[in-house]
Amino acid sequence: LFIIIFAPIFAWMWVKLDDKEPASPTKFAFGLGLLAVGFLCMVGAAIEYSATGRSSMYWLIFAYLFHTLGELCLSPVGLSMITKLAPLRLGALFMGVWFVSSAVANKLSGFIGTFTVTAGPMETFAGIAIVAGIAGVILYLLNDKLVHWAHGADGTESIQTMQAVR
Repeated sequence: LFIIIFAPIFAWMWVKLDDKEPASPTKFAFGLGLLAVGFLCMVGAAIEYSATGRSSMYWLIFAYLFHTLGELCLSPVGLSMITKLAPLRLGALFMGVWFVSSAVANKLSGFIGTFTVTAGPMETFAGIAIVAGIAGVILYLLNDKLVHWAHGADGTESIQTMQAVR
């Protein structure tokens, strides 16, 4: 439901920003930040559960909301960048690599989920939030270098810079 509601809003927002639209690595960093916030909601649920033996479903709804918003910063942008950065003859292969990486990430998430038995849900969710937050900050700090390496593929570099690269 959140994807259906927010996908058109995000599409409109990126178009409306026009020249002020953030670079793709910045969008990725925002996505990781939103992922961290979603897992912080799960930390809140774990804290509430440990105190009362019950937890409100609103924690889960907000976690899904933030994870969905984060995915809308990652998935469409990532697919677009794959098509722009991959060599023409290898475009389909790199799209496959993108989807295989999602499969590997899902397998990894199942593995990480097993730690909730020994470490506990609060520690597991907090650990994921911290790692996602740190990764988002690092990606944000590397934005300029990543945009430079992309040679203006997402339209964020000036024409002079692109011509200097050629």
